[in-house]
Amino acid sequence: MNRMRAGALLWLAVILTLCLSAWQRGLVVDTSLMALLPVDEQQPLLKRATERQAAEFADKLVLVVTADDDNQARAAVQLAASRLQALDGLARLTWQAPAGGQALEELYPYRFTLLNPEVRERLGREQGALQYRLALQQLMSPLSPVVLDPIGDPFGLYGELALSLQAGVPVGMDRGLLRLTAADRPAYLLSLQLAADPFSLEVQQAVLAVLTPLTAELRQQQVGFYRSGLLLHAAAGAERARGEISTIGLGSLAGIVLLILLVFRSLWPLGLALLPVLVGSLVAVAATLLLFGRIHMITVAFGAGLVGVAVDYAMHFICEARVLPRERITARLFAGLLLGLLSSVIAYTGLALAPFPGLRQMAVFCALGLVAAWLTVLLWLPLLSRRQHLTPLAAAGWLARLRNVYPRLDGRPRLTGLLLVAGLLGGLVIWQGVPRDDVRLLQTSPAVLLVEDRQVQAWLGNGSSAVFLLVRGADFEQVLSTEERLQAGLARLQREHGLQGYSALSQVLPSLQRQADNAQQVKALYRARWPALADVLHLSGEQRALAWMEMERTADTRLTPEQWQALQASRLWSSHIISDSQGEVATLIRLKGELSPGLKQALSELAEGEPDVQLVDQLENISELMARYRAEIVYWLLLAYSAVILMLMLRYRRRCWRIVLPPLLASLLTFAGFLLLNDGYNLFNLIALMLVLGIGLDMGIFLHERNDSDHTWLAVSLSAFSSLLAFGLLALSQTPVLYHFGAIVLPGLLLTWLLAPLMRDPSEGERMNG
Repeated sequence: MNRMRAGALLWLAVILTLCLSAWQRGLVVDTSLMALLPVDEQQPLLKRATERQAAEFADKLVLVVTADDDNQARAAVQLAASRLQALDGLARLTWQAPAGGQALEELYPYRFTLLNPEVRERLGREQGALQYRLALQQLMSPLSPVVLDPIGDPFGLYGELALSLQAGVPVGMDRGLLRLTAADRPAYLLSLQLAADPFSLEVQQAVLAVLTPLTAELRQQQVGFYRSGLLLHAAAGAERARGEISTIGLGSLAGIVLLILLVFRSLWPLGLALLPVLVGSLVAVAATLLLFGRIHMITVAFGAGLVGVAVDYAMHFICEARVLPRERITARLFAGLLLGLLSSVIAYTGLALAPFPGLRQMAVFCALGLVAAWLTVLLWLPLLSRRQHLTPLAAAGWLARLRNVYPRLDGRPRLTGLLLVAGLLGGLVIWQGVPRDDVRLLQTSPAVLLVEDRQVQAWLGNGSSAVFLLVRGADFEQVLSTEERLQAGLARLQREHGLQGYSALSQVLPSLQRQADNAQQVKALYRARWPALADVLHLSGEQRALAWMEMERTADTRLTPEQWQALQASRLWSSHIISDSQGEVATLIRLKGELSPGLKQALSELAEGEPDVQLVDQLENISELMARYRAEIVYWLLLAYSAVILMLMLRYRRRCWRIVLPPLLASLLTFAGFLLLNDGYNLFNLIALMLVLGIGLDMGIFLHERNDSDHTWLAVSLSAFSSLLAFGLLALSQTPVLYHFGAIVLPGLLLTWLLAPLMRDPSEGERMNG
């Protein structure tokens, strides 16, 4: 016992050392799906662009009030603003039009170099004749919206620039309010800039405490109220999680507690069963952090579930403790525990050979977590188990009686044939199955909220933030020149493929070469048309000379990227700049409106025409990543389980099929049934199959190592049903990822448990007391 205590203390010291070392290094958690790609495929600029797009959406809450009657809509805006003032300090409310046009006035000195595309086209034809006639119309018409400066800007070029910049904004100013110009009835915008984390439950509750009654009040008045923002999706996800925890979670916990109470008449075994899983998960997190320097959320979420296989080890110890002195349990169980551990570790280690960091992390997490759980069972449970009289468990007797009337496969050719046919049919269905790597599996927001969100973004002229063009170059000049070449192609897509629009930095900040070309066109316009226009304006010779000097001075004024970034006007466009580092400049071009598959294909072809341009479709990228992970898991798991079967054949020889067939057949039938009821399979179904196979193989190994003992049957049954309750009930979840996991685990474990007795060894085995 002293040696056992020393071993337990040593194991405790190892755990503490690992955890402290990981704590000192710092907890770095990856949430980006880009981090799951191989290192040579990870693109920092792409990752930064994606994060920038997400950040644009993260801390904003956009609200739209709309009604058939304009006065009613405006009154509703006033009401909403008064209610939202309660969030002062937590969020900054914007609902009134800003005063003045300082941002645009900053661009006046550059009016002859920042020409919009329409003006450039006019100046390029007939020596600017059309621009000259437009200037005359503006001079003669008392209703002209543009007031010409006869000396500084007689051709109205600055007015054209200002109008074009304002035309690209879907929000106009209407008697002090922000009116959406794209809506088909009066619609006004309000926005909240959050000063706190939108994922904080306190922040969500504070915002919803104002927003929910306001929504009800406005809708009661027949006023439309649309909302868009990450906080709303996060709050909906948290609400769904709370609902499922209070139903599925509590139901699962209550089921496990009831199961343990029925069998042991005590909750102490539950604590003993969970301890190895908790220690295994803790050590796995610490070791993964130390080995990789960081850990991904997906690794933690699914890795902890797979380490849950370790509850099997603890259950065997707890059950055997009722029929064996605790000093003898370890020796009696050691071979089964070791084989169970090796089979799982070999299976998970196979994933470590895959070239994907996410799979490697998960493999290391699961393998080390299982080893830690295994050591905890061997070193801690003998000390933590209460010394008690050896009394066989009544539940073991019930199960034994049930098992004794349960048929065996031996000597039953019809049953054998039936299972063989079922397995073959299952394999055929699986062979015909198609993968469905749909990113919507990761979507957890309610449909109503998604519809509202899309409507608001459509009014704002925003396309999907997940699709954009990424433009790279050595400096701004190269990047802006590339954007300018793309603009011609984008204009063609607007005409031919229904692209609703785009926003590019080069629309407001042309390249220096484009600015020089613009200046030459303006000078040509002045040479060709200025004398005639000056005659119309009846300017004196001195005024004509002054205007000419002003043109030459202004035409030589260039707006550099550095000067641009110092202007107030640049703030609205700052999110277009992904990198402005020396030697690595990148911008993105945002695309407006819905993008059909045909339009995406046309955009892809446009991007392929430029070596430094990439069409980024995050949704497509995530689906592709899921497909690659799915394919890798299938390949490496097949190899790993082949190695496991070979190992089992070496020990059990001709009896190996009795261990392998129950989980294998259960997996085939479950997977085939899932494919028949659903329209495809995905990555999360395969991870669930790993859990089914892991628990199923452990079940077979222990039953054969313990010669079909009654208490071993009880242990494998408790392990299967506790895992079924913990993970299988996720099939009732409304969250797609959890549903797809639980929908495999629930029937898979149940079938494994039902099939295992069919294939038990004909040996009488030992009974009750081991």
